[in-house]
Amino acid sequence: MNAAPNTDLRDALSRRLRTAKAVGAMVMASILGYILIEELLRARLAPFLGWAGPGGSRMSLRYGIYIGAAAVIVAIRLIQAAFLKKRAAPETPENRLRRVSTVSMAVLLLTEVPAVLGFCLFLLGGFNQDLYALSFVSLVLVFMYFPRRATWESHLQNAPTSCPF
Repeated sequence: MNAAPNTDLRDALSRRLRTAKAVGAMVMASILGYILIEELLRARLAPFLGWAGPGGSRMSLRYGIYIGAAAVIVAIRLIQAAFLKKRAAPETPENRLRRVSTVSMAVLLLTEVPAVLGFCLFLLGGFNQDLYALSFVSLVLVFMYFPRRATWESHLQNAPTSCPF
């Protein structure tokens, strides 16, 4: 891709970037929505100890959820590295833009998974502090992978400015 992309490609880049930013904003809003629902449940059903009831496997459930959240973080890095690396065969700018856009939105959706796991942990065991911690992780991931024009343009030029892994 040359230094001054044509108008059609610039328009397509703007449209896809705007869509990806909207997806990122919705992911952030949903993460905050989980916290709001958690607070409403705790206030309405006080004391909320989870719907699974007391049991001996609560700690193993927590460990499993945290391992799942860590696995999602690793998966995000692997997906991004695999799909955004340089291709041996030349690729049209439109196909490259489509791939960058698709990977960006897929990664954004995966950044929500730790918060969803935290919300499930809250519903099952009443662990609200774990929801806060995993929601914070998700928000940091959304911030890290939020679509930025400069990053997309560097990927479109096949010269990424960020570390692929």
